[in-house]
Amino acid sequence: MRKIPIFKYEDIEINYLKRGKGSPLVMLQGFGQTIDSWTFQIPYFKRKMMVIALDNRGVGKSSRPNYPYTMGMFVDETKALLDHLDISEKFHLMGVSMGGMIAQNFVLKYPEKVKTLILLATSAKMDPTPLIEEYKLLEKMDIEDVYKKKLDLMFSDSFIKDVAKDEKLNDLLKKKLVIESTTTMQDYMNRGAAIADHDTRNSLDKITIPTLIMAGTRDKIIPFEESQYLHAKIPNSTLKSMEDYGHGSLLVEDAQKVNEMIWDFIESYN
Repeated sequence: MRKIPIFKYEDIEINYLKRGKGSPLVMLQGFGQTIDSWTFQIPYFKRKMMVIALDNRGVGKSSRPNYPYTMGMFVDETKALLDHLDISEKFHLMGVSMGGMIAQNFVLKYPEKVKTLILLATSAKMDPTPLIEEYKLLEKMDIEDVYKKKLDLMFSDSFIKDVAKDEKLNDLLKKKLVIESTTTMQDYMNRGAAIADHDTRNSLDKITIPTLIMAGTRDKIIPFEESQYLHAKIPNSTLKSMEDYGHGSLLVEDAQKVNEMIWDFIESYN
């Protein structure tokens, strides 16, 4: 069994993985998600390039100190990890949902480090309160109801119907979203403070590197209009709309198609 690498940074430990060789691709995951959220991406991209992913503070196997986090903390710990790994060349930076917010803040602080930016189902500004309130309700539900609610939040109705017919996929999603989830309400609150802290609306025109923006048109957590806004404000950006996809669908629903679209974009600038 491969030992999980841990990087110690200031008062926390960061769980991370590094796979493959070649041009680096750094992956930043969403609100309560872990490295495992890239289950369908890591095997694909590690065959083509070096993949680096991490559990940033408050999720997975990384430390979860109990105080409100900021976007600056996430940016700094990501930068420190890359320095630790001796990543000196420009890298491709991909973030989904909250990870996309971290990615925006990272490239604004360290524009010289990033070759391309991939923003998946994210926004320039978001009030995390409604989502946190939804998660508070989940604390009172049993596993099956929690799973149904998370499916409803994350995916389109058509995909949920497909999941019900696919026992293997259904079991995998239940395990990832509910059974193996270790994110607590304390973690959500602390991480939510960072989302509340995020506002890049007046700085997006400073992001001049090639940027791919992808989002589902039926996203119930971050409306598709937020990605349209990013596209309008980021000068050198391309917007790919995924019809009828929900918030979590980009990483799961027809993952091969999405991966290939991302790879085509990366390859254009590799």
